[in-house]
Amino acid sequence: MSRSLRILHLEDDPMDAELVQMTLVSEGIECEVQVVSRREEFQVAIERGGIDLILADFALPSFDGMSALGLVRALHPDLPFVFVSGKLGEEAAIESLKSGATDYVLKSRLSRLAPAVQRALTEAKEHAKQRRTEQALERAYAEIEKRAEDYRNLFSSIRDVIVVADQGRRILHVNQPALRETFGYEVEEVVDRSAGILYADEQEFESLGRDVFDVAGSVEGRLMEVKFKRKNGEIFDGEIYALKRLDRFGVPTGNIGICRDISERKKAAAALRESEMRHYQLQLELHYAAEIQAKLLPRSYPSIPGFELVARCLPAKQVGGDFYDWQEVSSTLFNIALGDVMGKGMAAAMLMATARAALHAVTLYNSPGQALHLAENSLLPDLENSESFVTLFHGQLDAARRTLTFVDCGHGYVFVRRADGSVETLSPRGLPVGVQSGQVYQEGTVQFAKGDVLVLFSDGLIDANPLLELTNKILARNLAGLHSAQEMVDRLVGLTGMPDPQPDDITVVVLRCVA
Repeated sequence: MSRSLRILHLEDDPMDAELVQMTLVSEGIECEVQVVSRREEFQVAIERGGIDLILADFALPSFDGMSALGLVRALHPDLPFVFVSGKLGEEAAIESLKSGATDYVLKSRLSRLAPAVQRALTEAKEHAKQRRTEQALERAYAEIEKRAEDYRNLFSSIRDVIVVADQGRRILHVNQPALRETFGYEVEEVVDRSAGILYADEQEFESLGRDVFDVAGSVEGRLMEVKFKRKNGEIFDGEIYALKRLDRFGVPTGNIGICRDISERKKAAAALRESEMRHYQLQLELHYAAEIQAKLLPRSYPSIPGFELVARCLPAKQVGGDFYDWQEVSSTLFNIALGDVMGKGMAAAMLMATARAALHAVTLYNSPGQALHLAENSLLPDLENSESFVTLFHGQLDAARRTLTFVDCGHGYVFVRRADGSVETLSPRGLPVGVQSGQVYQEGTVQFAKGDVLVLFSDGLIDANPLLELTNKILARNLAGLHSAQEMVDRLVGLTGMPDPQPDDITVVVLRCVA
């Protein structure tokens, strides 16, 4: 069943109030009527809400209907308000309607009350519906405005220049500040002008038009490099993605060009190509340098009566600062050397070649001590200029006497493993070549017996895997059970684990007495 109509009736005469309610009920209007006569009661009822209709006398001793109407309209703009008064002049009636009253009925003509109430309720529903529609339209309009503002902000925020043109390539829209930053124009300077104002080459402008912009139908977008021109006449390398502007049905309505300044990108690409070329040339030079350095090392092992000699050098980079060398002085005398230039790479490799050549030139006819003295005189200027030094071990092996006379210039990475497994270090030791000018190099001597092994290596063998703590004793212990110098070299190099990258050059020389 339908809900009873809730009515607030502003009336100070109980008899009139009862008559009004009886009239409504007699017309089939089920209602619940709350009768008030004072302003305070009326205001409380209005603020409490839940009222469908206001009926009000026009004039009351303590409160008037127009004041009540103003109060209602301030709180409930769409609430039906009907004046029911004993006397209401024409001017007052018109004023009440202008102020927002829905209708008015004279008490002497209550037969009009039910139709007036029905009309007021109907109008209230229509007003409420209209207000909801207006509010929905306002929300929709606000949303449209917000989206339009978002699109405008997005359009303006894009750093590429977006040129929107008609079918004749006349500029309609363009985004700022990208236009100003790229071309130096303000929007009003280009709108309604041909897009050709942005191009440096008229032929490129026309070519792009023939391929995309002047085509009547829809075509795929095209990306191409062009020469653009700024407002000040400066020409720069640009890139444009040209495509048709389509409506929601896919019908072309104009053109869009997305323009970008790629001059810095092209400079960077050119610089990268140049850098890659230099890198390639450097790698090629390093490859050749590595080949040359490898050829500087002995290419075969000498045939030494009663001894076998094996060596191996692994540069940390393509070229390195380590070297080993030997010379046959006579059928029983052989010079053996290992050097380590401070550092690694190309600089160390250049000093390595110099040090090897200097040593090679003086060892053939001089004792080890005298040879090192002469080599130092030759190398000292280059080592001082490069602020570098070289550690060297140089010895002369007398195979007939099984003795090695040597000079250790700050190298120290050498020991003798006797046949019984004991380990001996060699002394004396001097300073590296290049550290002190005019130093006297003292010679030492080693006597060999069958099964004794001289192990000579660079610090790269130790540095390759510091966790192993490869002392002379540990290295010597790893040679137990091996029966050739080649096996020993391979075992020592294998101890490093061959790290990648390799921290330093690794060089190992093994001299084994076999008879």
